[in-house]
Amino acid sequence: MENNIKQLPHDLLAEKSLLGCLIIDGNSFDEMSDLKLKGEDFYHPQYGVIYEAIADLNSASLPIDFVTVCSKLTEIGKLEAVGGQSSVMEIVEDQASAANIYHYAKVVKDKSGMREVIRSAERVASMGYDFGGKSEDFIQEVESTFFKLTNEAKSGKMQKLNSCLKLNLKELEDTSRVPGEINGLPTGYPKLDEMLLGMQPGQLIILAARPAMGKTALALNIAQNACATSGLPVAIFSLEMLSNELSMRLLSQKAKVDSKRIRQKNFLDTDLRSIGKAVQELSQFPIFINDSGDSTILDIQSQCRKIKTEQGLGLIIIDYLQLMNSHTKNPSREQQISEMSRGLKSMAKELGCPVIALSQLNRGVESRPNKRPMTSDLRESGAIEQDADIIMFVYRDEYYNQDTKEPGIAEVIVGKNRAGETGTAKLSWVGQYTSFENPAFNIENEH
Repeated sequence: MENNIKQLPHDLLAEKSLLGCLIIDGNSFDEMSDLKLKGEDFYHPQYGVIYEAIADLNSASLPIDFVTVCSKLTEIGKLEAVGGQSSVMEIVEDQASAANIYHYAKVVKDKSGMREVIRSAERVASMGYDFGGKSEDFIQEVESTFFKLTNEAKSGKMQKLNSCLKLNLKELEDTSRVPGEINGLPTGYPKLDEMLLGMQPGQLIILAARPAMGKTALALNIAQNACATSGLPVAIFSLEMLSNELSMRLLSQKAKVDSKRIRQKNFLDTDLRSIGKAVQELSQFPIFINDSGDSTILDIQSQCRKIKTEQGLGLIIIDYLQLMNSHTKNPSREQQISEMSRGLKSMAKELGCPVIALSQLNRGVESRPNKRPMTSDLRESGAIEQDADIIMFVYRDEYYNQDTKEPGIAEVIVGKNRAGETGTAKLSWVGQYTSFENPAFNIENEH
């Protein structure tokens, strides 16, 4: 009877040749380091064991050759399991040079990737037969599975500490940045960036304020600044305002033209030139706006995965958290908010970019003499406070106090910051075009 069982894709010759290259020229290991090859990428289990021994020698900055590899295999009790010294010698004898090492490594990685795609497809098909939930939940599961493959986001896999430390050293040895320079996505406000050290991939940032403080305006300013600096797309999900309202706000901010004059079409001579220039500049920014009022985290995730796969993704902004629809049927609103904040943190990690979620504050803040917000003022605050990496508040004293000592000044209060310091950054608030600007002079923080 004919055997119809198909073997998973593999290339044993490429695997053997790669190991031969590494053993005859240990210095060639770094040539293929960008492929992030692991022992599990080898189809032949014995070859995978030998590769891990070579990778361990490389991580420890020890020489790689026939003797050290055999010694390492003996040390970890695996030499006999791979067929003894004769098997290692056979690999070396069949390899003349290390010239094609990258090609061999690429073949091994590609075949490993193909096997993972096939296994994932089989898992998805099997899951589909027994899935008892709704079809959109199943589609979300499928999408997530294949996004992780295409994005190489193997977040569920264990990583050895030494491979993480190697990345740390690479980062520390990088002298291309001047001391003190931020390494995340900048907000465009130096004092704020100094505290945050830039917005980092995977961070959930909560930006909260009472109504009319300007939290949407600040989020739009940050979107423009981040886009202008990095060139990476920004996805804005507006659950309250329509997309053309948001784009008009962006236009007013960029053109520095009074939003009232724009609405009334009562332009000064210089306004049209400024608006024309602003339209030209903003058109270059890869900013995407979704104003669907019934978006759930699953919808947002799905659309962001598409942008990320096609052109990368720098930042996601959600305006605002309490207006989001829950994707579960949990009757408790507090539980729904809790699930959504956990989902946003998980999305930030999966997509590898910061997520800014705008949030409302409780009315309790209004009854205090000092109306500067605190983390306990967040509406349904428990879960949000726990999941957020950074919590920022916008406060303008002139809103409450006409005789304020600092008219036109807004405080961005960093109340929680896992990766940096807390404190206050003072910005200029320009109400005519609902924009936050860097102050023209240095303001000492007093709070």
